[in-house]
Amino acid sequence: MKLSIIYYPKMKRPWLLKREYGKYEQHAHFYTRKEAVKCRILIDKRVYPRQKKYQIAVRRILTKEEYKKLNKTPRYCNKQKGIRRR
Repeated sequence: MKLSIIYYPKMKRPWLLKREYGKYEQHAHFYTRKEAVKCRILIDKRVYPRQKKYQIAVRRILTKEEYKKLNKTPRYCNKQKGIRRR
């Protein structure tokens, strides 16, 4: 899958992440280039995004089958936070 980042300076959200040779609906807008690059990295790594804005963008860019295959491993939480001291 080929993704491209395009800049449109006259829009409210000028950075566009677009799927090449995809449907018209398969794109997402971002405020900064950094957000667009982060979303692209999440898609390339096939990781389920935690933030709502990235979830919506990834859902728009990927197909339903590709979205279901994303890795949804839970975050690791250490209850003890290291070694217990007496």
